[in-house]
Amino acid sequence: MKLKNTLILLLLAAVIFAFIALYEKHQPTTQEARERAGRVVQMDRDEVKEISIKNAETKIELRKGENNVWTLNEPVKDRADSMAINQLFTTAESLKHDAVIGDGKGGEKDQLKEFGLANPEIRVKFTGGEKPVELLLGKDAAVEGKIYVKRADDDAVYVIPNELKNLLTKKVDEFRDHKLTDVAATQVNRIVVKTNSGEIELQKKDEHWSLVKPLQARADASKVGDLISKATNARAESFIADASNPAVYGLQEPRGTVSMFADGREKPEVLQIGGKPKEEKDKDKIYAQLSSRDAVVILPQEAEKLLETQPNDLRDRNLVRVEADIVDRVTLEAAGGNKVVLARSGESWVRKAEKDLPVATSQAARVISDLQAQQVVDFVDADTNLAKYGLDQPQVKVTLSSYASENTAESGAGEKPIVTVLFGKTEGASVYAKVQDEPFVVTVPNTVLGSLPADPLQWQELTIFKLKPEEIVSFEVTKANEPAIALVRDKDQWKLAKGDGAVNQVNAQSLINTISSLSAVRWAGVAAPEHGIDKPSVVVSFKDKAGTSYKLTTGAKTPEEMWYATAEGKTGTFLLSRPDVEAAELPLIEKAAPAQPNGSTKPTSGEAAPATAAPATPAPTPGAPSGETGSADGPAAPPAPAP
Repeated sequence: MKLKNTLILLLLAAVIFAFIALYEKHQPTTQEARERAGRVVQMDRDEVKEISIKNAETKIELRKGENNVWTLNEPVKDRADSMAINQLFTTAESLKHDAVIGDGKGGEKDQLKEFGLANPEIRVKFTGGEKPVELLLGKDAAVEGKIYVKRADDDAVYVIPNELKNLLTKKVDEFRDHKLTDVAATQVNRIVVKTNSGEIELQKKDEHWSLVKPLQARADASKVGDLISKATNARAESFIADASNPAVYGLQEPRGTVSMFADGREKPEVLQIGGKPKEEKDKDKIYAQLSSRDAVVILPQEAEKLLETQPNDLRDRNLVRVEADIVDRVTLEAAGGNKVVLARSGESWVRKAEKDLPVATSQAARVISDLQAQQVVDFVDADTNLAKYGLDQPQVKVTLSSYASENTAESGAGEKPIVTVLFGKTEGASVYAKVQDEPFVVTVPNTVLGSLPADPLQWQELTIFKLKPEEIVSFEVTKANEPAIALVRDKDQWKLAKGDGAVNQVNAQSLINTISSLSAVRWAGVAAPEHGIDKPSVVVSFKDKAGTSYKLTTGAKTPEEMWYATAEGKTGTFLLSRPDVEAAELPLIEKAAPAQPNGSTKPTSGEAAPATAAPATPAPTPGAPSGETGSADGPAAPPAPAP
């Protein structure tokens, strides 16, 4: 075969292949064919621009505008309900027939009249795309729940379910958007509420809300969000047919207005709230009108709460707003002149003095977290007479600052205050407080003062003793109204420094384990009479291998089940937890058990009996009843019975 003929054949094959590919591309897939089988209409909702509905009562014209937003043009002009439009599209697109009547070659007029399709009262027309799709709906079919329908461009009559008829016979108000405004809550950047009692204005800047009128203050973002949501999510329960006279509905001089300014909108959406309907069924509702819609609507009573909003309802009840991560300095100043400066040092905190002194990181962090957590109990509002609240000479002044050790592109070196808070007089369970840069006096729970000590003694390191248990070689415990008990280490055991007796090794070692690494719960400050240190409950003195002496004294118990205590070499009083104090109160000497019938004895604690001879029966304790004996360590065993 010649080359020329071969090339011609190849070209023809390519053309045929391309034609087949193009043809098959436009053929429905098996799945699509199955889905289309039995459908009455085929259309693409994205191409539809207008929908015309005619029923027995009225004619409804819907039109798609910019951004695919549907509007109602007839019989009234208003925003359409997108949900109702979508439901209509879905029902029409998925419309399948149960039966087909006629061959499509020309229907008889009498037959169409019989089906109610010669001059039907209900019809819908979808305009857009290549050609319009119009459906005519006739009478109910013989089968319950079915109706006759035909396309305007086809003589075939179909039997379909009546869902489409139910949609097309809706009243016009059911095609209107019942959501009052199409502004999203997240779009609103300013809101103004006006009532007869005044005006409230709020603005958002850098994602933070602030009150602008009637006072300038921080606003609570969540509460402002709730206010905006009430306005933007308001839904009309019904529409007033004749709204030509606003005075009838109390909208000539509305009781209040809510103006919403939104991103991307030139004009605000203004919601006017008028009077209340006189009809009994609507007596708990209100009339309203939105500036972007002509309709007067009836809103539920809930919408009236917009007018009940008070400025303090929207204020931020957090005493301060500060990010803990940017705080590098905490300065606490007391009225008496005490001053404490805490500074970050890597991952920990120190107290700035002649030299940096370690402090508990948790205690320093607690100052910041407690200030962050403080909620305002009451707003006293602006008052220049600070002495009235004890804020001219506050009992505590707290300053949170950031600190830069060297100049940077963003800032210079040194300390830069973030916020300063003054705490004044205490009144009941509250204390007056004021953020220095804000004009308002507020009250907060006075419990916050407990975490803001300006006494340097209260910022000492919480570790009282830092030893290893094996380093302690002797100790002495003195309990109130009891003789002292002194023990010394004998290899891995403890024994009485003087005299004989069985030592409870478990209790002795428990005390040593506790006291060797003892830590305070917190420091209380300078010793005071109420601490009870002058009348100690337990005194523990001990020595280490180097001969260094240590002493712990516990005093009175607090209502929180803690004990005041002091340590030799430490300044001030601190608080110990119950488990630490209980370790010092455990009995150190075993008590003798009653003699057994065979004359043997066992310690009451269950420990093995000491390898010493049983002591002779002691003499009767003075003042004891006849026949009873006793000792400092407890009652002795009664005499064994005669054999």
